Amino acid sequence: MPEAAHSNQFTSTPDTDTNGNVTAAGSTPAGGNATAGAASAEQPAPYGGPASAPAAPPRRIRTLDLIKAKAEGRRWAMLTSYDQYTSALFEQAGVEALLVGDSAANNVYGHATTLPVTVDELIPLARAVASATSRALIVADLPFGSYEVSDEQAVAAAVRFMKEAGVHAVKLEGGARMASRIKAITTAGIPVMAHMGFTPQAEHNLGGYKVQGRGDAGGALLDDARAVAEAGAFSVVMEMVPSGLAGQVTAELTIPTVGIGAGADCDAQVLVWQDMAGLRTGKAPRFVKRYADLHSVLTEAVGTYVDEVKSGVFPEPERSFD
Repeated sequence: MPEAAHSNQFTSTPDTDTNGNVTAAGSTPAGGNATAGAASAEQPAPYGGPASAPAAPPRRIRTLDLIKAKAEGRRWAMLTSYDQYTSALFEQAGVEALLVGDSAANNVYGHATTLPVTVDELIPLARAVASATSRALIVADLPFGSYEVSDEQAVAAAVRFMKEAGVHAVKLEGGARMASRIKAITTAGIPVMAHMGFTPQAEHNLGGYKVQGRGDAGGALLDDARAVAEAGAFSVVMEMVPSGLAGQVTAELTIPTVGIGAGADCDAQVLVWQDMAGLRTGKAPRFVKRYADLHSVLTEAVGTYVDEVKSGVFPEPERSFD
């Protein structure tokens, strides 16, 4: 959907003072210039100018906007992104939150699991996504090995993502056992998205890709959800959790829940974009819906390019220089 269809859901009009200067959202002081060297509002350029005042840049979605959306019964969408082109495109299409996931291990770096990817490998990807967007909330995964040792280690990793990549929040896996990490990071001023249910970084400990929270284990997952919310998480991802249990968690928590294989009662949904767009082939997890077939589109385009190069059709005369 075009951005215009979503532009009012999480944005607001910037405040102005009595002279018409942007004060809050635009961060322009009263009586000051919008840009260095520009004519002031009191003294416009004498020989004309733009037909109308430039539009204020869109306001960045905040964690409080997502919490407010839950209170008002408004759902929102999240996708992974690892580069400037997809992040800008997804934002324009109306995606409210973008996750620079440790799934880059599988989808960018070619690993079999998420475990090998490092902070140093994720930060450049997160920086690209944050730099290419102006509205979506950007969340970065803390990869395996960057937060398990201590609260101090977790804060240090989160700080690096905020300072070096410019993201707006971090995500970590684990329930009650990670409550102290969440509290330490949020105390440092960094929003945290929790992740429960199936946690890919712990797949070996969990015995593989299995639904979590069935039967008697449901009570423990509900306790985990309460713990991460109490510790200060602004939202919680639930992966491969029975839909009834996910609905119970969603109804009890005041923070939004983000489902991935957790049913339709969650406040938001997230998918890996290569799965959603059909770039990845082969058997997909049950919870994945393919909205396009990019694999076929790109295969056809590249095949045509190869054929034209080999036959001498490309480059045509109009694509060459005298």
